[in-house]
Amino acid sequence: MERGNPLTFLSQGARTRARLVAASIELFDRDGFEGTSLDAVCRRISVTKGALYRHFPSKQALAVAVVEEHFRRWHEVRAEVQESGAGPMQTLIDVTHRMNNLTHSDQTVRVAVRLLFTSELFELLAGMHFVSLVVMVRELLGQAVAEGEVRTEVDTREEAEAITATIVGSQALTVVTAGHDDPADRLATMWRHRLGHLVVPDRLAAVRTSALAC
Repeated sequence: MERGNPLTFLSQGARTRARLVAASIELFDRDGFEGTSLDAVCRRISVTKGALYRHFPSKQALAVAVVEEHFRRWHEVRAEVQESGAGPMQTLIDVTHRMNNLTHSDQTVRVAVRLLFTSELFELLAGMHFVSLVVMVRELLGQAVAEGEVRTEVDTREEAEAITATIVGSQALTVVTAGHDDPADRLATMWRHRLGHLVVPDRLAAVRTSALAC
């Protein structure tokens, strides 16, 4: 019997994995992590438990894959904002606004943020997520220092950790208090408070703290 093309099988495997992640996102959003079973994920896209286990050995592994999609969105949004020609400080501000908005409007981001604060998953997911964001924020702050936007005496690691904590907290509040406040105003206020000691005085007027109008 002739063997199939390995690339075909890899492609099919990649498609199955993507469908499993998508099904998990829908079910986690509707029923919560605790209320979603692996059987339900399999039924959602008509695959066997064996097919699922070839990609994900547990429900926790599916949750990790969803949060990885969240990481990917951060990097995609950063690339899109940078393509607009914004400087590094403005890029950082605009990325935080766009991701905070996606927490409300994008199912994948919303579910990932919820998963980060699920007690069973917090230790597994939160550290990885926070470190990834700290690295991104610190990179942009470092670029802003190099371009003369941010004061040279700023400790970029310390600031990156503080900014990341605020951003993640804002995302969590956006999920918990949906419809009860304006996350864009909340972030703009945070940035106004921070920029005074971050940005070189003669560059401060050029930095916008509010979200761009859609």
